[in-house]
Amino acid sequence: MQKLHTVMLLAFISLPLFGTIATVSASPNIGLLRVSSFLCPREVVPGATFPVSLDVEYAIQSLPNEATIRGAVYGGSLNSTSPLWQSDPASVSNGGDQVWNFTLTAPATEGFLNLTAYAFFLDNGTWTFFNNPVNGPGVSQRTIKIGKTANLDIIIGASGIAVMVDGTTKQTSTAGDTVFPVVVSSNPSVTVPPLVELQNSTRIIFTQWSDGVKEPERQVPIDGDVTLTAQYRMQYLLTVTNSSTVEGWYDKGANVTLTAPTSAPGPWPFGIFGVTRTFQDWTGDIHSSSPQVNVTMDSPKTITAEMTTDYRPLVVPAIFGAGIAAALISFVLLQLRSRSTEEDATEPPVEQAVPESNPTCPKCGQVTEPEWVHCIKCGTKLKDANSSTSQVEN
Repeated sequence: MQKLHTVMLLAFISLPLFGTIATVSASPNIGLLRVSSFLCPREVVPGATFPVSLDVEYAIQSLPNEATIRGAVYGGSLNSTSPLWQSDPASVSNGGDQVWNFTLTAPATEGFLNLTAYAFFLDNGTWTFFNNPVNGPGVSQRTIKIGKTANLDIIIGASGIAVMVDGTTKQTSTAGDTVFPVVVSSNPSVTVPPLVELQNSTRIIFTQWSDGVKEPERQVPIDGDVTLTAQYRMQYLLTVTNSSTVEGWYDKGANVTLTAPTSAPGPWPFGIFGVTRTFQDWTGDIHSSSPQVNVTMDSPKTITAEMTTDYRPLVVPAIFGAGIAAALISFVLLQLRSRSTEEDATEPPVEQAVPESNPTCPKCGQVTEPEWVHCIKCGTKLKDANSSTSQVEN
């Protein structure tokens, strides 16, 4: 009897080690055995050791409440080669997950490595896996690229935007992306601008990367060709002109409410005299006579609140001011006139030149003419012909 027990024990131990492999559609004991995840790098350097993770989900469906499972990875199909890796047999019960983490070594030459992972269970001495979606599938495949470099594709969606990877800067193409060659298994630093001013009063602001990273500068682990999208939100400039100009940036599609004052003080200094400005209508990229309008920011907007100025309050002050000005002018003119009269009164009289009268005859008193030599009345000789002074003869 003891010998029989020893033989049965050896047989039980040898079954997991030497059992054959088969594919079944169902099992009387285990109801679920599938590869939940099979994780490995997408690209590795030739000859490098790389990590692999195999997660197998299982569930027992009938008594006895136990099963024996194992995982294995083949380089190709199940029957092409020996397994590159396989686990020790594991005894499980009820339901749950069995996770194996291990490493594999890449080929020494560049190319591609095809891997197939299996989740086996032991059924009457035969290692079996489910190949249907109900109980499995207990198989999963991956392809790893063996190479030294990979492509890092950064997508922004706008052309001419500077992207920097490990100190090297490139501009995005007309398609809105740029590609950098990077070393496999490296972690290059990638930087995109947090804000980009575009033409026509438009700008874009960084929000996050497509994988959820919130910062515009980050590191990217390279396990193969990587494509990342830098997500931006677009904003448009709103310019509103009233008595002054106000500018503001708003997200694309945002609704903005503008309210114009129905009246406002007039320009200085007229406002202190009661001059007012009254809203008339909105002009520019929107037309409305309502003081309050809603603007949808689907493009840059320039809007002006047209105001009319009421100068009527200036009429009375203007008349009063004109009267004061006229009185002042009259007063000044009177002062100037009075000052002129006083100046005339103080000036000394100007002596008038009295014309010299013709001399008279010294003898008879006859008024003579300058050209006379003798008095025509009494004949007295008045002057010599060669003298300019009158001569009187005795």
